[in-house]
Amino acid sequence: MKNVKVADTYNFALIGHSGDGKTTLGEAILHTAGATSHLGSVNDGTSVLNYLPEEKERHTTISCSIYGFDTNGKHLTLVDTPGDSNFQADGRIALHGLDGAVLVVNAAGGAKVGTTRMLKSCRDIGVARIAFISGMDRERADFDAAVESLKKIDASPAVVTLPIGEHENFSGVIDLLHMKAVTADGEGEIPDDMADAVQAAHEALVEDVAECDDALLEKYLEEGDLTEDELARGLMAGTRDGKITPVFCGAALTQLGVPTLMWGITELLPSAADRPAWKAADDAGTQVEPSTEAPFTAVVIKTLIDRYAGTLSVMRIVSGTVKADLSVLNVSANAKERFGKLLLLKGEEHRDVPEAGPGDIVAVAKLKSVHTGHALTAEKGGIPLPEIPIPQGVISYAIQAKSKEDEDKVYSSLGRLVEEDPTLHLGREASTGEFLLSGMGELHVRITAQKLQRMFGVGVELKTPKVPYRETITRKAEHIEGKLKKQTGGKGMFGVCYLTLEPLPRGEGIQFVDEIKGGSIPRGLIPAVEKGILESCDAGPLAGYPVVDVRVRCIDGKHHAVDSNEMAFKLAASFGFKAGIEQAKPTILEPVMNVEISAPADHVGDVMGDLSSRRGQVQSTEASGAMSVVKAQVPMGEMLEYATTLTSMTGGQGEFHMEFSHYEEAPANVREKIIAAAAAAKKEAS
Repeated sequence: MKNVKVADTYNFALIGHSGDGKTTLGEAILHTAGATSHLGSVNDGTSVLNYLPEEKERHTTISCSIYGFDTNGKHLTLVDTPGDSNFQADGRIALHGLDGAVLVVNAAGGAKVGTTRMLKSCRDIGVARIAFISGMDRERADFDAAVESLKKIDASPAVVTLPIGEHENFSGVIDLLHMKAVTADGEGEIPDDMADAVQAAHEALVEDVAECDDALLEKYLEEGDLTEDELARGLMAGTRDGKITPVFCGAALTQLGVPTLMWGITELLPSAADRPAWKAADDAGTQVEPSTEAPFTAVVIKTLIDRYAGTLSVMRIVSGTVKADLSVLNVSANAKERFGKLLLLKGEEHRDVPEAGPGDIVAVAKLKSVHTGHALTAEKGGIPLPEIPIPQGVISYAIQAKSKEDEDKVYSSLGRLVEEDPTLHLGREASTGEFLLSGMGELHVRITAQKLQRMFGVGVELKTPKVPYRETITRKAEHIEGKLKKQTGGKGMFGVCYLTLEPLPRGEGIQFVDEIKGGSIPRGLIPAVEKGILESCDAGPLAGYPVVDVRVRCIDGKHHAVDSNEMAFKLAASFGFKAGIEQAKPTILEPVMNVEISAPADHVGDVMGDLSSRRGQVQSTEASGAMSVVKAQVPMGEMLEYATTLTSMTGGQGEFHMEFSHYEEAPANVREKIIAAAAAAKKEAS
């Protein structure tokens, strides 16, 4: 690896929809390249890429798997990414550190929502891609339909290989660039019965490539053709500029078409030296070139918990040469770190390497301050790179230990898993007292609970979280007396305050205004009045939710020279505030979320109808290729189990994201249900 030039160093991701054959293709690539001695299988549990117990059980990828290998004088790093929307964010993070991608499409199903999602990620990040239509040997395989599906999602496909036969008759591919057949027996002549189809496909490829370059287009229009060299150079340039997506095809299980795909990976996708320069995180427009002599820079694309090595930080080297014992600066945390051994990942296994350079992906153990997304650079003379953005979770569950003895262990262990998977978030909702585990979907959270049991031996219970409702007032209540008088001989308790309560606009919180004049309440006791009011805001009169958006004016009071103290006025203020809330017509506020839903265009009507039934207000709809994006505002209480509904409604093709927008008054029928539920819970607790 250390002897491979930057120009011969490649890294690429396998991306696409769940179940379309990414991992199987990855196994075929590794076996074809001689990196593995056997062709691993997802179904029989021998895959070197799907090695987690949860992956073997479900026969699906749930976490990016990274495999570095050498072939034909080149060093390649393959990153197999999850296709399920619950885990796809892991792949989107990794793409920020990669130079190319292979968009895998099932020949029997065509492009799906996961295909569209990852294609968009490539475009947003600027990652060059080629496509591979897999499963040409399967029943219902339809190459033309699969290509057409890529056109529908604006992938700009340019067919480079044609299948020879389909289904059980699939026997190889036609290379339209070099105009030859490639079968299990090697290279050969194009079958006579395919001559016309091949010529037409070749002409279409020439036209697609010519349209990417003005000079080539001019020659094509003048002469009607391009030379093989011109076609190859144009195809490479169009791919790296993102103007076209070259389409290959094959069958991973028989490895037919895989060698031609590997040619496309190393000839069409950019090497670490060919990709655009990295932009530094400064205002000067500084660019970081992939030079081995430049200062060290890297981005962390993944964190792994290894049973032997501990926490591994997986990084893509952007510039410089890195060796063990190197001192570096974690730009994101402003902390210094020292590298131990460099590890080359090979699925679950890894081996020591003496050094790494631009384009290499290596792991380093036990970097305390380093997390996924962080940028690293040389301690002296380094250049800061921007952090990788981390997607936010869309669904939360209340989580608690099954056994009280395990509570501390559960939360410390969850912290380890959150470190490994930054799209998870563990936090406490102060108003409900619940610990919430947030993730990218229901399956994501439940798999995390399974990993917690397997890795740390602690069980947890997941529950639908409580909605953080709030209470407030809707009208003014004036001159409300709050009084405490306990004077039965000896030192007593006496305090009187008069309060006026006024509703505030949403989001203003609680405002306390001291309007005492003439010393009716001594200055030293005013803070006790404020404290009594604020503490009373913790639980409102209707359902026990926190009170918000109220201005409380303390306008007058009475005190006793001996019996008045802080506690007396704190309690008096609490009594007055509670009485005032009751008179100010209290109500319940519910949280409203901004929701963005992506679904196939033919399901938009169902989605909008469902949102209306959830009291949602649709803000806008817009087309995005074959998908439509619906933006709406919906009460949080109506969205707690929406992920399951959307999956059912769209056949697994829809996804959504939501974030808090504001609070607004709940309708009367909703208020009644909330109050009744709170009363029942209180009764049960007693």
